[in-house]
Amino acid sequence: MPTGNIKERLYFMIVHKWKYLWAMFWSRFYSKPISKTVKKTAFIARVKDKDWIFGAKVRRLSKYSSLDAAPHYHNKLRDLPDVDGYFYIYQNYFCRCIRSTPSILKKKNIVMFTHPSWSRKYSRTHVVWCLNKASYIICLNSAMKANLISLGVKPELLKVLHIGTSSSFFYRHTRGVGGVGFCSSYGPRKNPDLVYNIIKNMPNRMFHLIGRNWENFDKFNALEALPNFIYHNNKPYESYPELYNKLDVFVSPSLLEGGPVPVLEAMMSNCVPVASKTGFCPDIIQHGVNGYLFDLDATHEDVIPLIEEAYELKTNVRETVMPYTWENCSKKLDELFLS
Repeated sequence: MPTGNIKERLYFMIVHKWKYLWAMFWSRFYSKPISKTVKKTAFIARVKDKDWIFGAKVRRLSKYSSLDAAPHYHNKLRDLPDVDGYFYIYQNYFCRCIRSTPSILKKKNIVMFTHPSWSRKYSRTHVVWCLNKASYIICLNSAMKANLISLGVKPELLKVLHIGTSSSFFYRHTRGVGGVGFCSSYGPRKNPDLVYNIIKNMPNRMFHLIGRNWENFDKFNALEALPNFIYHNNKPYESYPELYNKLDVFVSPSLLEGGPVPVLEAMMSNCVPVASKTGFCPDIIQHGVNGYLFDLDATHEDVIPLIEEAYELKTNVRETVMPYTWENCSKKLDELFLS
């Protein structure tokens, strides 16, 4: 069944669908013989992703692949290398690459669906139509898989993979004197008001916010003026291990996530997570065992006691997430490329 309302479907059909049909037509004339065996792959991201989480993902996933794999960066997602298979770190990138490089339609294409991010241009109708042209779609959690099926994505294309992180890049530190941390780019789904209210109402704890674009938050000036707040603005990804090691507790208050990967990174650094029940958090966090979970409508009055309780937890949190490494994730992607 088509997704979206009539207006959305008409917009896609008139403005965008013809571009894909034209690309599919030209892909028929791709003359180079197509290899049935995948040996060489490219992991696709933008140049401006290099110093952010997307860039780190493609570097590490390609690094640990057993195939001949390499990242490819291009801000307009063009000039793709001629390889046997492609991995796209974000669903909209695959849509754009179909239009820029029609020959990919004859190759193996694995697309990571991070989280719903519908817009007029990349509507549900638009993205779902493109996803059904992929070889496989990676969902970061089981709830996302069910959601995509309900929107019309073919169930046989969907695979759940809780992504990964580095067990060497992020290393264990001893908790005891650290602060409380957050890590995200600013946006409404990151629940910024809850972030502000937690920090404001816990003056006895030091807070670190790792991210970018928080200057756009309407309460940022008030947040920055708090004496227990430090903003690590747009820091390179290479500095994240050191930043996580300033923390004892990591809070993820998001209203919607596919991951969130920073939770996994913080846990690999032995921080205790206190996270909203979205993305893969309910899959990897056992409440009261290796972290704490709270409902999406929780207030700071609900979350603050969990943060204080997290300081008392004695669990070696890192050990509980050791299966979720880039090496293991890359191995599963290789299996999909070769299937």
